[in-house]
Amino acid sequence: MMNFAARISPARFGGHALFAAEAGRDLRTTGAIAPSSSRLARALTGEIARSTGTALSILEVGAGTGALSRAIAARIGPDDTLTCVERNPRLAAYLRAEIGVDPALRARAERIVIHQADIVDLPVAEQYDVIVVGLPFANFTENETRAICGTLDGVLKPGGCITYFSYLGGAAVDRLAGDRHRRHRRGSARALAEFRAGFRQDRVKVWTNLPPAFAWTLTKPGAAQPDPHVDPGNPHTEPTTA
Repeated sequence: MMNFAARISPARFGGHALFAAEAGRDLRTTGAIAPSSSRLARALTGEIARSTGTALSILEVGAGTGALSRAIAARIGPDDTLTCVERNPRLAAYLRAEIGVDPALRARAERIVIHQADIVDLPVAEQYDVIVVGLPFANFTENETRAICGTLDGVLKPGGCITYFSYLGGAAVDRLAGDRHRRHRRGSARALAEFRAGFRQDRVKVWTNLPPAFAWTLTKPGAAQPDPHVDPGNPHTEPTTA
């Protein structure tokens, strides 16, 4: 008998059902049972709204069914470009189809490119101002996380930003999960902590997500970029929360 995941049709069931089906097929690489919430999407794409006076080159890694892609598309300026990378062929195919029908994506279709690929295998053709990551780092091994982080650092411009999420309640999940998951999560967390040490860091909590999450922003040393969380007239302004 054909399993539920194999019977899912994007046209019939839509992105949320397809995402849930792919999570049932392989939760380790999908990473959640639902796409990112609108609050988490806004927190992860806030850097794109900053005013630089120049066109932004944006990379989205782990695009899924496009929850973050739509939030990015809603924020990009007339000369900005978006490159989406999604490893899962079914999710990548769904997102390509959505560009033709989703209003937010269709309006910017000529500036959006989608690659069905693993980020560590994608040829480095350019560097990016902003990288938005939707990957489930807690499900990766330490070595996988280090390889991904090395790739991201290599394609990020000096002064550029990386945003990504991590779920709250990792310790509670560890108590329920097996030894393999605990090893993955702890090894990945160690690799991420070492990676973050080379960046300016900001983190906000997003409770309205399934599950609740932290939204991280890492700014690479180099060319100065304005901080969208700080009022220029008051440099002591606290970061905003989602």
